Amino acid sequence: MEFRPITRAPGAFQQTVTPEEIEAICRHAFGTDTNVVSATELGTGIYNTTYRVTIAGQERAVILRIAPEPERQFTSERALMRNEYASLPYLAALAPLMPRILVVDFTHEIIGRDYMVQSLLDGIPATEHLRTYPRSAWPMYYRQLGEIARRVHDVRGPSFGPITGPAYGRWSEAVAASLEDIATDLEGVGLDASDVRKVITAAHHHQAVLDEITEPRMLAGDLWAVH
Repeated sequence: MEFRPITRAPGAFQQTVTPEEIEAICRHAFGTDTNVVSATELGTGIYNTTYRVTIAGQERAVILRIAPEPERQFTSERALMRNEYASLPYLAALAPLMPRILVVDFTHEIIGRDYMVQSLLDGIPATEHLRTYPRSAWPMYYRQLGEIARRVHDVRGPSFGPITGPAYGRWSEAVAASLEDIATDLEGVGLDASDVRKVITAAHHHQAVLDEITEPRMLAGDLWAVH
């Protein structure tokens, strides 16, 4: 197996796995006789550790995404992969634009981390190639991105908050809880969270304004080229 990881500092947030662990994942997913030809770590993401994996006898490579160890995850980013997986039934209308989930495993029986195996989509990453196109072509790209975001935001839900919970009956409660998690994370690593706590106080003080939003809708955050 040809293994091409990204070299990172020992204390870096993203941590690679071993070739043996990748082989174990693939054999669990596709059968014990699976032969992994190569695994190349992709460096465009900043949360999950992601590999393009080539398997003997399969025409196309697959994408293996591995979440951080539970103890390395921040409160505000707890179990993001599980929340992503739970969102899929709400995004059925966008299925042709999305990779297929081939295998998902949250048991930690193979490795001590959540992971999922997905189909490889055709295309080129915007982070690498958008700037190679003339600026006059960029509005078309962002217009299509906006159209997709609009379809996501049209999805209604039963409650406010993360899809996997906790669920809140009011938007103001979800906003304050999210900010509280961020403040906790900042203080947990020794950073000043006083500005965030001021915003939390403002959210409580002006909760009537926030609660003018009465219908839960799915939100697509971090709409930038990396995503």
